Amino acid sequence: MAYTVYLQEYISGNMEAFLVMKEWLSEIEERFREALKNKDLHVWYQPQVDMRTGDPKGAEALVRWQKQDGGLILPGFFVPFLERLELTVLLDTEVMRIVCRDICEARERGIPFGPVSVNLSGQNAGRTEIQEQLCRITEQYGITQKELAFEITETVAEDDEEKMQRFADDLREDGYRIAMDDYGMGNSTLKLLQEIHFDILKLDRHFVSRIGDPRADIILASTIGMAEKLKLEVVAEGVETEEQIRFLVEHQCHFGQGYYYSEPLPKDRYIRWRKAYEEAV
Repeated sequence: MAYTVYLQEYISGNMEAFLVMKEWLSEIEERFREALKNKDLHVWYQPQVDMRTGDPKGAEALVRWQKQDGGLILPGFFVPFLERLELTVLLDTEVMRIVCRDICEARERGIPFGPVSVNLSGQNAGRTEIQEQLCRITEQYGITQKELAFEITETVAEDDEEKMQRFADDLREDGYRIAMDDYGMGNSTLKLLQEIHFDILKLDRHFVSRIGDPRADIILASTIGMAEKLKLEVVAEGVETEEQIRFLVEHQCHFGQGYYYSEPLPKDRYIRWRKAYEEAV
């Protein structure tokens, strides 16, 4: 993200770079629309686990753009440019379609799958189109509110906060749970937490990776304690070690995701992961 900001600042003061960037963005848009047409966007699932028991509690949906050579482009490399092109409605709609299809197919096979947490771009706050698409897609696949949750990044621009608040309230009124993603990485964390009625707080991996550092431990412990008083479920991202799990559970953060449990998995591997757990218990 810092690189993207630097690039934008450089371009703003350099006309030649601006023209190159304009041409580049046009090519990205063309390739993205082609990817949508060719179904080159895929959703992988990173399991979320009850760290007290090891029981699965769902997954986070993570989009991948598959290139013609089979390689995968991660969202951090293309989402900022889709935001600049105002194409995130198309991205969010396609991700929701894939997730709802996968949940439906797994349910028909009798395989536990959700609930699945889906990231929504803050750029779409207040846009009726995304909510209309959500209603259409969930009705098409028979998805219930218990099978889906939505994550809203905490780094949403301040200009969008009012729209984001209405957007989150509308989703909650429809029965969906809302998570604040990347907690602690933005400029208005506490303000957003006060104004938007979140159900889940996701601890950013930046803080989880620093467990063991006295200052980081104090920040995490106080954050989890605050969330408990606000009756928020806490999910830790980037869990990789037993030391982290012990600290989090001792401080009443019960749910986590990260490479300690599983990397993000394509649908078929995620289903095998869930089935292996069901067969083991």
